[in-house]
Amino acid sequence: MANIFSRLFGSTFPSTEKYENEYNHLRKEQERYHQLEKSASIIRYFELDKLVHSGEFKQKVLKIKKERFKHTEAFQQFKKYKEYKRSNNVKRYHKLLRKDKVNEAEELKKSAEIQTYLSLKDYVESAEFNQIKTDMNDKNRFKRSSEYQLQEEYKALQKSDDVIWFLKTKKNCPFKHLDKWALTFEDNFDGTSLDDKKWITGYYWGKILMNDNYVQANEKQFFKKENIELRDSCARIVSKNEACKGKIWDPKIGFIPTDFQFSSGIINTGQSFRQQYGKFEAKVKFSHTTPAIHSFILLSEQMSPQINILKTPEQEGNKIEAGYFWGKEGNISQRVQDLKIPGSSENFYIYTLEWTKNKMEWKINGVTVHTQNENIPQMPMYISFSTHFTDIPDADKLPISMDIDWVRCYQLN
Repeated sequence: MANIFSRLFGSTFPSTEKYENEYNHLRKEQERYHQLEKSASIIRYFELDKLVHSGEFKQKVLKIKKERFKHTEAFQQFKKYKEYKRSNNVKRYHKLLRKDKVNEAEELKKSAEIQTYLSLKDYVESAEFNQIKTDMNDKNRFKRSSEYQLQEEYKALQKSDDVIWFLKTKKNCPFKHLDKWALTFEDNFDGTSLDDKKWITGYYWGKILMNDNYVQANEKQFFKKENIELRDSCARIVSKNEACKGKIWDPKIGFIPTDFQFSSGIINTGQSFRQQYGKFEAKVKFSHTTPAIHSFILLSEQMSPQINILKTPEQEGNKIEAGYFWGKEGNISQRVQDLKIPGSSENFYIYTLEWTKNKMEWKINGVTVHTQNENIPQMPMYISFSTHFTDIPDADKLPISMDIDWVRCYQLN
């Protein structure tokens, strides 16, 4: 795997800038898509799309386009009126009126036939009837209909940039793999100081037990909050040749005040954020200087399990380890993959762990570099970044740094 990965980091492997730009572009597209998904224009488009393609709507349109006055109920009433007008009784009624035989006409008017005729006459001479006749004979009748207006609104929406883009994107579904993840934690380090609501600057148990820092008995540096710098939207852990005082933890003796020759830093989310399963990733660069151990790891309440998303080996200046430690103290098992990462002191890389119930998958710039399908941890874990020494570093090679551009965590939707 190491040889394969080294080859991938040649000209054919995507640069961090290219990988991140593509990813950020996709995130912006995803954000635009989901904003449009809830917008009035897209909601209206789908309402109209469903309506104008329904059988009922098409039948209405066809009826409006083909129907003329002769097809209406008004025309049927007009035909009845003509029939009644030709009847003998109606002719006689009009004749009586012309001869001023009012009494006889009034008697005849009481008949059902004359009453129906007069009612029809009133109707065909009404404004309502004339309006129906005019409308039905109008060649532009369809264009004045609500159905035509709905069709035109639908056509206009179809041509809009938002709808065109949305439908094309919906069809291609380019961020299907992004949609499955929900952001649960993020820090871009854009402030002037570290966010103490997210991070603590010492080992978790030191903060919990005595609200103070300590280091392990085999470590040659002490962790100081001052060694965490925020510069250029990055959190920088600086390791220095610097005399300082602190405590070490010895399991047999306890906490021991100690003078240190070197200082460094640690940040972790032990008090603020823990997660079981998901995606954990960070954009990191660091100085390749032995015996510095730079790490981006996940920790639990106990010494193990521990997941090394990124860890530099003590004696391998141009390599990193991706791996996992599990078991009980005194019987720790491990599975680690060594990877050669050239130029990390100059270039950022994006280190990712995707962790499910049955699998862990390590990635760098989106390329899978290590997997594990057994002994998967099943408890919430927290994030930790640090640089420490278990051997005396060359003071002339200090200071060195580990820069964290951003950190993001996700859970499966």
